[in-house]
Amino acid sequence: MGKQVGGFLYVHRDALPHVSEEMRQAVARAEAAASGFPWNVAKVSPERQSLLLYEDFSKSAFPALLRSLSLDADGVPSVIDYSRRDNPPILHRKETLLAPGDPRIPAFAAITRKAEDLGLFNDTKRIGTRANWTAMLAEAGLRVDGPRLVAAGESALDVAREKTAISRNGLSQPASLMIRYGMLQPGHELFDYGCGRGDDVATLQANGYSAFGWDPNFLTDGERRRADIVNLGFVINVIEDPHEREETLRAAWGFAARGMTVSVMTAGKYSVEHHTPVADGYLSRRQTFQKYFSQEELTEMVQRATGERPIALAPGIVAAFRDKDLEQQVSFRKRSRATIYANLVIPSRDPSRFLLRSKSRPVAERAREELEAIWRTALDLGRLPQDAEVEPTVRAALEGKGIPIGRALAACAREIGDPAQLKVAGDARREDLVVHFALTLFPGALKYGSLPISIQRDIRTFFGSLAGVVDAAKAELLALRDRQVLETAYADAAGTGFATYEDGIVRFMSENLEQLPVKVRIVAGCAEIVHQGFSLLDVVEIGPELGLVRGHECDVHDSALPAVRSSVEVDLARSRSRRKTFEGRVLYLKSRYLQRGHPGLEKQAAADRKLLELGIVDAKGNGPPANRIAAILAHRGARAINY
Repeated sequence: MGKQVGGFLYVHRDALPHVSEEMRQAVARAEAAASGFPWNVAKVSPERQSLLLYEDFSKSAFPALLRSLSLDADGVPSVIDYSRRDNPPILHRKETLLAPGDPRIPAFAAITRKAEDLGLFNDTKRIGTRANWTAMLAEAGLRVDGPRLVAAGESALDVAREKTAISRNGLSQPASLMIRYGMLQPGHELFDYGCGRGDDVATLQANGYSAFGWDPNFLTDGERRRADIVNLGFVINVIEDPHEREETLRAAWGFAARGMTVSVMTAGKYSVEHHTPVADGYLSRRQTFQKYFSQEELTEMVQRATGERPIALAPGIVAAFRDKDLEQQVSFRKRSRATIYANLVIPSRDPSRFLLRSKSRPVAERAREELEAIWRTALDLGRLPQDAEVEPTVRAALEGKGIPIGRALAACAREIGDPAQLKVAGDARREDLVVHFALTLFPGALKYGSLPISIQRDIRTFFGSLAGVVDAAKAELLALRDRQVLETAYADAAGTGFATYEDGIVRFMSENLEQLPVKVRIVAGCAEIVHQGFSLLDVVEIGPELGLVRGHECDVHDSALPAVRSSVEVDLARSRSRRKTFEGRVLYLKSRYLQRGHPGLEKQAAADRKLLELGIVDAKGNGPPANRIAAILAHRGARAINY
């Protein structure tokens, strides 16, 4: 730590607790001889010590040296006053003087990166004094505006970042997804980096999770230390400087022992009316800044900052992992169908049958709540859990009641569980494993050197060995080359009620993918491998050409004529994709994507039939742009359809 120059180490006063004992002693000797000399930077070597007073680090992008106190070989101090000089020395790379984890580092490092990108540090002999540095900045069309480096003739944006914080009654979407996909587990600790008003932290703590937070505006004295999981929720999108965004990402990642989620506002889904375009974002009337990200932008930025390929959890939310076992668990759970069975109703059992077995109170009567929790875990796994897979709070409650975990598991299967339910969940889990391993075999998929223990247990239960599940996965991949097999799978998908199949194309809403047959899930999963973020598109079409998959991003939940913002076409045979953005494109015949039983299906189908009868749309879903629909309806004497 610290900045090495000419045999001297420069370090900020705030970082002294983190340096070596030898350096602290050297600084103490200088302070003892300084008689109250004010300073904020120490400059030391084995032979010489100096205390330096620079301008305020937070208020100056490149602080000028105001005064220095140096000790000679005999320990005699001498002071030089630079405050009245026209050309004092200035300080660069001030973030290097701070301790790791200092909250000022991202903003300081952003200034350094901007200067580096412009080549301003190439000639180190010219940059050491204010006059030369100011001249170099002018040559580059830049100037210093307080703590910022800005274009000449411009001023730094006056942004009120603190005004973007909102209060929540429940968990934010990122926190909810981390729990849903098993990224945040009861034994994990979470650091909410930029926690705002701390609502997520409070809610997690109230529900038994270990969590803490820090925020530069609302919780400045919050802890900043390493944790299993870091949540960077809706932070970088309110930072107006692109370099500072990325440095903030790097800083947050530095605290993540296992993984981190990053959440942003997504492009195209929020109104920017009454907002002023500024740089690559918008400034609101309240002087808050918002950068709206595409999924690709977010993915690329997180990958640059962390060096890890992130996993998309939802639109505008991705996760990066150091712990590759945890990454596999989250990936598996994200594409799993078995988890939906954990919410099945647990059947009631006739308590009189317990009397035939024993005069003592049965386990199901003494620990009904704990056994129901175990059964929910069983339905989630598709099998009875092993001892270590029972939640710690449940194990502790059973121990308090004097019930061994083994006896509780047996009682759960005998007195609480429904074997039929467990079989359905188990079949789904088996399919999940086949899908998961088929996708790991597809070219371009992430490769791992080991399997998480939880997946190893699943393999032993449902396949007996790793070779068994791999063989099943290979067979499914090979079958995708057979058009007849695929057509049968597409027809089966339509039979579930969660998709439609006509003209060689299977269509469905992406949220229903896990309800579809294995082969359809594998095809869509391969599309995600080729094009990261494909799984987050709203509707999907597979076919009619072999290996061709399309996805559309649109307001499918809000309108009978959804506006298509973008489409992605993936060619699996060539492992390539292309994305197109649109203005005025409409997703016609939306009923083809809705599942059976959808509350809006009947009304949507009637609207679609009307458009077909009027000849506005053809059978393939081709029709006019959005701005012409009303005029065409009026011209043909049709009453406006209530959309």
